[in-house]
Amino acid sequence: MRPGATAMETDMLKPMRQYLVAWLMLVTCAAPACAWSSKEHVLLTRLAAMGLLADPRTPEPMKQWLRDALGEQRTIEQEKELFLHGRAGIVPRGVDGLAYWSVMPDLIADLERDRKLEPYGVNEGRLHYIDVEFFAPDPQKRRYVDDLSGKPTLADFPRDMTDERYASAGMLPFAVERTYAQLVAAIRAGRLNDRPGQFPRDEHATRYAGWLAHYLQDNTQPHHATIDFRSHSYFPDTIRAPNVHGDMEFRLVDDDKNDYPQLRAQLWDELMAALERVEDPVRSDDLWQATIEVALISYDALPMIGRAARLAYPRASAAGPGPWDADAFFNYRGRYLGREMTVLQMKAHQLAWAVKRVQRVWRQAWAQGTR
Repeated sequence: MRPGATAMETDMLKPMRQYLVAWLMLVTCAAPACAWSSKEHVLLTRLAAMGLLADPRTPEPMKQWLRDALGEQRTIEQEKELFLHGRAGIVPRGVDGLAYWSVMPDLIADLERDRKLEPYGVNEGRLHYIDVEFFAPDPQKRRYVDDLSGKPTLADFPRDMTDERYASAGMLPFAVERTYAQLVAAIRAGRLNDRPGQFPRDEHATRYAGWLAHYLQDNTQPHHATIDFRSHSYFPDTIRAPNVHGDMEFRLVDDDKNDYPQLRAQLWDELMAALERVEDPVRSDDLWQATIEVALISYDALPMIGRAARLAYPRASAAGPGPWDADAFFNYRGRYLGREMTVLQMKAHQLAWAVKRVQRVWRQAWAQGTR
């Protein structure tokens, strides 16, 4: 309260104060807490919808919903321009429909860190990942190591939300499953988009499709499958170690200080090529099971990322991480999915895989909701 403020003035100022607190939380939150950057979530969601619209196998009613849900009809050239030269930030401006809803989970996670959501019993942020090491049968192996010996199997995960390990490990499989059910219910009820007079206004398929796209995209970020979510184990001083999570996610695509134009152009080309060849290797249509399978596959990319980071921070010490060599990081070559590739190619693969996962699950929801 400012000096001399009346009670009425104080009450009038409360909404503004709450807004400013919320805004400060957003602009000061650590972007690496997200999975891909907001810019990437917007892009991946739009690419998924554009691909379905161009596919003759997509039912025409679904195409009409996607057109309405997208709002502005953008071209691939516009998306490329945004990717190469645009700046989105944590809170992207000028987006609506599916793109808007695809970034909301991260914004809510930052704004409501203390609010526990039902039926999960954890906050929104813990719905974005599943740290698989918690489910290794041997408690002594419940940690990340470079040889991946802490990696469990699908059979080691109980389908029981009350298992106390999920409160720490994250509940992404349950969030995907539940959001998918909400999407199907909205499609079945004919609540496809927001419209004036609709109550409740935000309980519609476009909202749930965007929210679900975010979770599915988070699932392909390797750091969202591990306790060592910043690859700190690759550095001698973990307290002052670099945040490799952020290097892998937003830094190349939407950094505040550097555009990395050559690397970013290479990533765009690799992403476009990957969209032509990447197939979803997961066979199960069971969303809970499939989410764990995606995490377990993505987990295998972590050694490559960690070793690349160690090379990219040659001066890392107890004094701090030192300068980052983006070229050394993204051009580092390692093995993933049984073949050699650079970190940049691996990132492009994971982004393309996210697009394919979103398309597959949206199709599945539409088919189930219109039966």
